[in-house]
Amino acid sequence: MIKLVITDLDDTLYSWIGFFIPAFYDMVSELSVLLDTPQDILINEYHVVHQQVKSVEFPYATLLLPSVKRKYNNLSQESCMELLNPAFHRFNSTRKKLLKLYPGVEDTLKFLVTKNILVVGYTESAEENGFYRLKKLGIDEYFKDVFASDSRYKRPDYIPTSPKTHIVKGKKPNPQLIEQICSNEGIERHNVLYLGDSLTKDILMAKRAGVFSVWCNIPQDNIKDLYNQLVAISHWSEEDFEQEKANKLQWEREKYIPDATIQSFEELQNIIVELNNIC
Repeated sequence: MIKLVITDLDDTLYSWIGFFIPAFYDMVSELSVLLDTPQDILINEYHVVHQQVKSVEFPYATLLLPSVKRKYNNLSQESCMELLNPAFHRFNSTRKKLLKLYPGVEDTLKFLVTKNILVVGYTESAEENGFYRLKKLGIDEYFKDVFASDSRYKRPDYIPTSPKTHIVKGKKPNPQLIEQICSNEGIERHNVLYLGDSLTKDILMAKRAGVFSVWCNIPQDNIKDLYNQLVAISHWSEEDFEQEKANKLQWEREKYIPDATIQSFEELQNIIVELNNIC
């Protein structure tokens, strides 16, 4: 019987790449005008900065760009932020338009809660990004807890923390992350379902941890183009790419397959009904 559902957030409950990449590149387009600098140069500069700060969602990355430093060399951070505000506004505007739940997500979360199944989130994003998006989407109330990565910068006072969030160390597909969550929630692993979009991270981790695994394979438009644009600005290191290759080799060597696959979020309800013998 499933008593706990652990779900990934980005690209599982909503399309992270589908809102972030268009929003980011719209910001770069506006920034190119403000700085009178070609977009390809700014993209290269962002890539270098993201490599340094180990994140593509570092909020002050723009201030670290060489092109920004050259143009606003003698200005305070506050003045610089004000001058760059049209670019930040462009990002926020596009994000607001594109950040939406996949169809059926909220109804399924409601279903789980009404069946007395705990719902817990796990994300490699920092709290101020991962949990922020749940609140923005209006679904944070369905989550008992959210486990997130530690932030790489000091959180401003205007971004409050939440008692629901817990910081965990490590990266997918480390099965100890799932074990830690199960221990925290007081649920045995044979009563746990894990849901995620990545076979070589989410589902490999679930298989290693011995919990029921559901691959969320929801089709996304223009995914190859979006992924290539992400790689162009990515914080991923050569070590990260090598680790991904190793994960893929292990997946193939062990001949793992997900315990279930869904292509629309409502299908999760049917899986729960079958596993829990719900009439």
